[in-house]
Amino acid sequence: MVVKRKGSKVFASLLAVSIAFGSVGYASAENTNGKSSYAHDQKVVARVDANRAIEHVRYLSEEIGTRPGGLEAEKRSADYIAKTLKGYGYDVEYQYFPVADQYIANVAFADGNTWEMAAAPNGKLSTEAVKGQVLYVAGGTNLSDFPSGTAGKIIVMPRADTTAGYRTQVDNAVKVGAKGVILQSLVGSRGNYGQTFNPSLTTNYDVPVYGSAFIQGEWLKEQAAKGPVEISLTAKHYSNLQSVNVIATKAPKTKTTKTKQVILGAHHDSVVGAFGANDNASGVGLMLEIARVYKGYNTEKELKFIAFGSEERGLLGSRYYVDQLTQEQRDSIEAVFVPDMVATNYDKAKNLYAMTPNGSTNLVTDSAISAGARLGNSDILPGTFGSSDHVPFHNAGIPAALFIWMGIDSWDPLVYHIEKVYHTPQDTIADNISAERMKSALDIIGAGLFSTVRKDVPALNK
Repeated sequence: MVVKRKGSKVFASLLAVSIAFGSVGYASAENTNGKSSYAHDQKVVARVDANRAIEHVRYLSEEIGTRPGGLEAEKRSADYIAKTLKGYGYDVEYQYFPVADQYIANVAFADGNTWEMAAAPNGKLSTEAVKGQVLYVAGGTNLSDFPSGTAGKIIVMPRADTTAGYRTQVDNAVKVGAKGVILQSLVGSRGNYGQTFNPSLTTNYDVPVYGSAFIQGEWLKEQAAKGPVEISLTAKHYSNLQSVNVIATKAPKTKTTKTKQVILGAHHDSVVGAFGANDNASGVGLMLEIARVYKGYNTEKELKFIAFGSEERGLLGSRYYVDQLTQEQRDSIEAVFVPDMVATNYDKAKNLYAMTPNGSTNLVTDSAISAGARLGNSDILPGTFGSSDHVPFHNAGIPAALFIWMGIDSWDPLVYHIEKVYHTPQDTIADNISAERMKSALDIIGAGLFSTVRKDVPALNK
């Protein structure tokens, strides 16, 4: 729903780059695990296609768009994933679970473009449009910050850095006669552009009060500086919501009571206002492409491909999935691979990390790093990170790891760099996707996963 989409031309150029580079940058690997392991790696590497994976990213982020947990767009995402996996021949099921209400705002422009924001429950929620001219105000904590002629305008302000501060901003804007208030998110401590946020208010207002992403506020400021900008504000309260996990199963060649299970899972929702191309249509695209390649291979482990819902709302889908498992089912899971943000073009995100919440190694991290070594691919490194769908599995004692492109400062392993447009309307194919990074992730994760499902591998210490 963001103003302009430039994805088609850039997508075509990305595909051309992907075709051209092939496996450029990979040294001829010294096969440390024997010719057999390297040959098995090539069964995956030679077939996984970044073009196909990015086509899934394109559909999810451009055809569907933003995918907040529990809303209709997330269900459309689930249906697309389920249809794709069924088309590959997998048995697929939906797992629904309840999620909290959402308050979603839409900002419409005269040219028909719309933006998605978050609406404060205490502000006016109406499908009947509130129309007005944009006025950008740099302050707002003092009444004197508002120029004469403010009455009747829709005020856009960088939010104060405290809740009490932005509540004062809203109070003041209403006192001077604003028809609506849009609080602009701030730039984060690492330089990341702020995402859409939910204003927390204690007073009820008869005007709309919205929270925008940082870049949306900047775009509004730039447009208003060029001349009058008219916008229309509508909002809706969504209740009795359900989010959904999509689960596809590949049966092993032979199954016994001792057969282990391996999971490749990626969340398919996005935050409000963000197209989520890298976060996390990229992880879903990788998962679907690996599922396509694996469909014809015999495996000795049961393999599940899972698209988790509502990760952005607190890892709700993966938590629900783990909570429904019996202890016997948990014990049968040998490894969980979680790709989340695996195709960014951000220059500071220099390595693909296999992360665990406490930095420990396990079967997942070791299999991926070993695959990278066999392939001569130096992108993969171990790391510590605890904010994705690997966490509920780890907390349940199941070996799991997150795969994500990041930059980590050598002098402080807890200082990390994720792309500036993370969780913003700029997380698009045009602005934030690298075909080369996708190919590297496909090779490493695909080969590492295959090494765990094609034969029994002794469990490593967690």
